[in-house]
Amino acid sequence: MSDETAQVTGLIESITGSGGVVVAVIGLGSVVALAVFLARLWALRRDRVLPRKLPIQVRDLVLREQVADAMTTCRTDESPLARVMLAGLRQSGRRREVVKEVVQEVGRHEAQLLHRGLGILELIAVVSPLLGLLGTVWGMIDVFRAIEVHGVGNAGALAGGIGTALYTTFAGLLVAIPVRIGHSWVLGKVDLLVMDMEEQALELVDLIADTEQPSASLAAGPGAVDADADADAKRD
Repeated sequence: MSDETAQVTGLIESITGSGGVVVAVIGLGSVVALAVFLARLWALRRDRVLPRKLPIQVRDLVLREQVADAMTTCRTDESPLARVMLAGLRQSGRRREVVKEVVQEVGRHEAQLLHRGLGILELIAVVSPLLGLLGTVWGMIDVFRAIEVHGVGNAGALAGGIGTALYTTFAGLLVAIPVRIGHSWVLGKVDLLVMDMEEQALELVDLIADTEQPSASLAAGPGAVDADADADAKRD
């Protein structure tokens, strides 16, 4: 076990020593990516985004026509679902199109908040291999400088530049691959949460929206009402 630890330690020292500043920047990016990933895992817990009891409580209160109490229940909850439901409850009794538009607008805002941090993960996943490529070019430049000074027969003089090229590429890929996987996993989790939140919000819209349609004469305008009145007068 100690031999394996010594090998890993030696590899890290070799990468750090040969890669220089490029590997240090890649390593810093890996630390930032890990911090963002863990933070999003904590923030995207399902019970925190979509509390199980909240939709049931709100539905029961709305069915008992206690909309004010339902709004109070949403205010005491700090979840994104509660904020979307509260926006819908404030439009209770209005036409379905109006309520749905308000709920969707608030839902889009909450979805953007759930996507926070994903841009950082994507940036690190894209930039890390590019930094590795930069280190590769840097190492090859060192190789050609060594050839210019010592010639091609001195392998020791060439080893430093070749090591820099290989170690920086390795470090860039070593960071980029797991960060890309983590980004895709978090993105899929966010999309699933947003879809479920939208479904529950639309169920609330169907409960609180005014489903009564205006009569045909009112929909046709005041002219149609006057015409109906004149026709009744003539029949009389």
